[in-house]
Amino acid sequence: MEEVTRVHPDDGSTLKKTEGSSIGAMQHISTPPRFMSLTFQNLSVHAFGHQTDYQRTVSNYPGTWISMVMNWVIRKPRLRIDILHKIDGIVSSGEMLLVLGNPGSGCTTLLKSLAGQTYDLCVDKESILNYRGLSSRQMFTEFRGKCTYQAEFDIHFPSLTMRETLEIAFKARKPPTCWDICHNAVANEARILGLMGALDTNMGNAFLPGVSGGERKRTSIAEILLGDTFFQCWDNSTRGLDSANALDFIKSLRRRTSESGSVAIVTLYQASEEIYNLFDKVTVLYEGRQIYFGPARNAKKYFTDIGFPAPSRSTTAEYLTSVTRPLKLRPRTRGNIREPPETAADFAKTWKDSLEYRMLASEIETYNRIYALGDDEALRLMRKEAKGVEEKLSPYILAVQKQVTLCVHRGFLRLRHNLAVPVSTIIGNFITSIILGSMFYNMPEDTSSFFGRGVLLFFTSLVNTTLAAFESVALWDDRPIIEKHVQYGFYHAFAEAIASFVCDLPNKVVLTFVFNFPLYFLSNLRRTPGAFFTYYLFSLLSLLNGSVIYRSMGAMSRTLVGSQPPGAVLVVLLTIYSGFVVPFQDMRPWLKWFSYINPVYYAFEAMIINEFSGREFDCASFIPKEHRYASQFICSSTGAKPGEASVSGDAYIRQEFGFEHSHVWRNLGICLALWSLFSCVYLFGTEFITMLPPRSDVLLFQRGHMPSTNVADEEKGTVSLTSPEKQKVHDEKTNYDALNTGDGAHLLWSGLTYKIKIGKKYKLILNNIDGWVKPGTLTALMGPSGAGKTTLLNILAGRTTVGVVTGDRVVATRFQNISFARKIGYAQQDDIHLPTASVREALTFSALLRQPMHYSKAEKLAYVDHVIELLDMEAFQHAVVGRLNIEQKKRVTIGTELAARPELLLFLDEPTSGLDSDSSWYFCTLLRRLTAGGQAILCTIHQPSSPLLSLFDRLLFLKDGESIYFGEFGPEFRTLVRYFESHGARECSPHENPGEWMMEVTSNNSHNQLNWADTWNKSAECAAIRAECDQMKEQLSKISTIEVSNQNIATEFATSFWYQLVVVTRRAFQHDWRSPEYLYSKSLTTFGCAFINGLSFWSSGNTSQDVQNQIFSLFLLTTIFGTHVQLIMERFYHSRVIYENRERQSRTYSWLVFLISNILVELASQTVISVIAYVSWYYPLGLWKKALDQHELNNRSGLIFLLLWSLFILFQTLSQMLMTVLPNIPTGINIGNLFFMLSLIFSGVLVPPNALPRFWIFMYRATPLSYYISAIISTGLSGIDIACSPKDVLKLDPPPGETCISYLNSSAYVILNPDNTANCEVCMYTTADSLLAYFDIYFKDRWWEWGVTIAYNIGMVRHQEWFSGTAANSCVLDVTG
Repeated sequence: MEEVTRVHPDDGSTLKKTEGSSIGAMQHISTPPRFMSLTFQNLSVHAFGHQTDYQRTVSNYPGTWISMVMNWVIRKPRLRIDILHKIDGIVSSGEMLLVLGNPGSGCTTLLKSLAGQTYDLCVDKESILNYRGLSSRQMFTEFRGKCTYQAEFDIHFPSLTMRETLEIAFKARKPPTCWDICHNAVANEARILGLMGALDTNMGNAFLPGVSGGERKRTSIAEILLGDTFFQCWDNSTRGLDSANALDFIKSLRRRTSESGSVAIVTLYQASEEIYNLFDKVTVLYEGRQIYFGPARNAKKYFTDIGFPAPSRSTTAEYLTSVTRPLKLRPRTRGNIREPPETAADFAKTWKDSLEYRMLASEIETYNRIYALGDDEALRLMRKEAKGVEEKLSPYILAVQKQVTLCVHRGFLRLRHNLAVPVSTIIGNFITSIILGSMFYNMPEDTSSFFGRGVLLFFTSLVNTTLAAFESVALWDDRPIIEKHVQYGFYHAFAEAIASFVCDLPNKVVLTFVFNFPLYFLSNLRRTPGAFFTYYLFSLLSLLNGSVIYRSMGAMSRTLVGSQPPGAVLVVLLTIYSGFVVPFQDMRPWLKWFSYINPVYYAFEAMIINEFSGREFDCASFIPKEHRYASQFICSSTGAKPGEASVSGDAYIRQEFGFEHSHVWRNLGICLALWSLFSCVYLFGTEFITMLPPRSDVLLFQRGHMPSTNVADEEKGTVSLTSPEKQKVHDEKTNYDALNTGDGAHLLWSGLTYKIKIGKKYKLILNNIDGWVKPGTLTALMGPSGAGKTTLLNILAGRTTVGVVTGDRVVATRFQNISFARKIGYAQQDDIHLPTASVREALTFSALLRQPMHYSKAEKLAYVDHVIELLDMEAFQHAVVGRLNIEQKKRVTIGTELAARPELLLFLDEPTSGLDSDSSWYFCTLLRRLTAGGQAILCTIHQPSSPLLSLFDRLLFLKDGESIYFGEFGPEFRTLVRYFESHGARECSPHENPGEWMMEVTSNNSHNQLNWADTWNKSAECAAIRAECDQMKEQLSKISTIEVSNQNIATEFATSFWYQLVVVTRRAFQHDWRSPEYLYSKSLTTFGCAFINGLSFWSSGNTSQDVQNQIFSLFLLTTIFGTHVQLIMERFYHSRVIYENRERQSRTYSWLVFLISNILVELASQTVISVIAYVSWYYPLGLWKKALDQHELNNRSGLIFLLLWSLFILFQTLSQMLMTVLPNIPTGINIGNLFFMLSLIFSGVLVPPNALPRFWIFMYRATPLSYYISAIISTGLSGIDIACSPKDVLKLDPPPGETCISYLNSSAYVILNPDNTANCEVCMYTTADSLLAYFDIYFKDRWWEWGVTIAYNIGMVRHQEWFSGTAANSCVLDVTG
């Protein structure tokens, strides 16, 4: 037996293992390893599903929640789904375990269970997990940071550079004494993983440019490796990496486990022989059952012994998974084996009866005896080895204050890289402040400014509080990253929460100053230093309180949609119960309590007191207007006293609002206390409430199409590749007519160069690329990450929208027309689909709109059936695309392109990434069949095995944007190998994979540092290729008569405009109907805001205060726009992303069709929303009673509904118009809210038109809200008589001998006791019309104002149509040379 010697660096002891011997394998257990080892015994895992695993729609959504509640109440047992069955294993210190199995076998679940990621899984009580004497609970609480699970997806802060990202990871898992070596450690890790060239590049994401996908994956790997973990679970972490990078990663992992004594458990879907040989042990899973565990070198022998000989030229990993394929696809059994196992249960029984299993059981028993669970000594030793301190219980390396410091440092780095956002916010608010200040410019210091000063202070206190409203949404961008870091043990979630607040504080201080300083002095508020800084202090406190309130709401919710309705209702409550809209004494009792916890109320009260207290204001008008006697007059203002020519500010605020001077500094303490309270809520939410994890593991089916058996969990939800019977049918096919999609087309490119402008310089992406694809051939496009493969595909497909392309891209002349783009298929690397559509619907949509019109609908649908059968998607054809796993989504991506019957070419960008070897083989054999039907295919591919590569005819190899090789593979790859060996590459041995060999010899780490691009350009092969290119170019340029006639009938789209509109609109309505979260969120938000509004002004009466309340009630109703714009813009944006990235590029349908369909579907939902708003606001407010009193109930009620309907349509059209031209959601929301804020300011409520500076009167005429408010208020209130409220009644005595009517006779006001000779009571308003006239609102204008609102909506739609034309033109780039 071969003896393997491993030296552990911690104690220098030499440990020996003898393969195949349990005693030999256990020799090193008696010597305590440096860090980690584990056993798992009888590990069984299950999940609970629901019978209601069908797609949610608007109709069944409420029933689903009711059913869930009822099931919880009656304790109805849930459906149990078994995933893993009695798995056993032992992984010693310094060892690596490879977990193999086809999709659906349980590999991911095993890794999650061993790594403690069991939030949606249940581990059976009989299962034993022993981490060197520690239970799983101890391991994944106290030592969480030392044990990591790395999923397939990569999320990072996009604005940080790669170096900054990795330095933070290093510092978070190392004590500060080690931070000095941080820079070198990061550089060393980057060098090992080939990341040195990208260290100072931003990480980026799907929306922001940055590192490539492969580099981002390697950054995720480095993030864990720098963290000094001793137990790592890697779930298909080589996905998206080329074979060289994948091998380098596994080598790095091998070296680290051997040197540190750590443990690594890895699952790989495609593992080369060289990668496989780096592992110590391997386990094979089949449908959740273990069928082998042991040394990796013995695995092939085990399966050979039970009757499955290994095929030639197959890697060991492929062979091990091949035995779990369907029967007809397995390796042929030897004839001398009586009854080889067939089912998963048979394999498991064979394994349990084997000698190898008995040896494994003996090893586990010995280990569990040495490291008994619950041993306090084991816990003490683990603490000492892992943390250096025996008493420390925290899983974090850094103390809390150091965690906060580190997060603050990172926060300022992010701010530095993204200064555009705070700077643009500051500039925008500065402009708003100037506008607002100019509207109230230099208010006089008399009683005529009372209302203006109150409005201004109310509005500023509200704006200061709600400036941070976006922070509730912004949290969700960072939250997945922060939760990942918490799992890695980097820092507490609340430490990042504190740090983010600290980093935002300077911005908030500056923002508050920039917004309030110009406004304060332009409007002539109290111009003393003490008054201004008091005002500024409360403004800042308002912003800080608003920030933590909105953050708390985001942190307390587990979904983004769930956080929005409470946020909208909160804004309404903050506004109504601020003390201005409804004075404290007039508040309805049922919600009056909110004012006690409302920071806006206390800030507004303090600002009002600060402005008015201790001041005397001259009277602007008197009653009577010309007072004839010294003491028989009164100022026409609240708080006035008879015979005094000025009004005390204290008297005014006491009578008008109930405010007292002594409350100022009390309110400061209350604001600070509220800030502390809300901060605690925010920190609690961030620390203990996690996001609702996305579920891609439970397939959702359309109701009525549920499968007969439940398909649940990613480990149970993937159907087998193909049934034996179906595969047999496929294999027996000799007629490929059904696959013959067209004549095929030659495409060649010569001297193709592409560069983009970065700053003032151009960066070369592709340089002088030559090549071609021919009908009936399958061409592979290979190269390391960042070589330019996807860029080349985009250029060849005509999908590049930026940069400069030079060179020639030539197809036959008859294809050089407007229809070229729709006649090619392009399966993109990213699987972009409408998430609510089913698989069949996605393919049908593509077939109906992209297949030529000469096919009938029946033929198109029949072809969809054929594609579904071809890709073996029958089992999940009615499943919702958004809940498919990676492999299934990849099938759908390819299926949508095949369903379109591409006539000319088919491009595929990494169709095998993330797939296991069987699925990869299946897809490539399918491509081979397509070429047999005359198709020309160009396909990028990563990590191909030798059999897979042999399916291709030709190779184009790129490196750093330059050609390294273009030509045929040749029999047994001899042509390819001969070329590289003849130019200095080392010899390729017969057992090597030529693809991996080629990646190795051309890599920068190769010993032979040749410039392969120069070598190719100077080679005879390159000269021959270019000569053939010239010859093909000449042939393709010839024009025949038939070709010219074909040019004349070419169309951009395969179907007519009206046909597109019907199909796309139907899909848009289905999408909305199947998105109940969106519609119910919008409905509940609208209902909550409208009903709280109506409830707060319940059945308002006819006093002047009531009339003012109703005007402000409508004003506040319009603020629902803030929530609607977020929901509608996000909805429209995601639809636009799908259209622009896939459907526009393939010319599925026109932009105008996309636009109209979205407008129509949103119009329908906004109509329903307007009914909800109307009923929940109009009737509680009591406007219907006033219409009834005027005997115009139907007329007035109907017009108000029409106006509200038009208002909600305006929310839609404005949001969609902005998202038509703006690049992203945050920008759209900010611009939309800025527009709407200006519209609110100039609506005529805050400042009546006659009080506006004449310069701004055009804005009053231009803003749509002025017409809505004027028409609704005049229709609701016109014609009623006003009864003065007690605080509005002015009292004075007439001269001796006169009555009130004789002394005060005037039409400007009404005398309540005309015949009295003392204590005359005067009311300033007599009718609602006289009060409304102050706001320039007239009943006679109501209908034409409604017409103006309709014109505004039509104008918005027309602008979208115009922008759609310019946007469509901007996305077309001619790269034909």
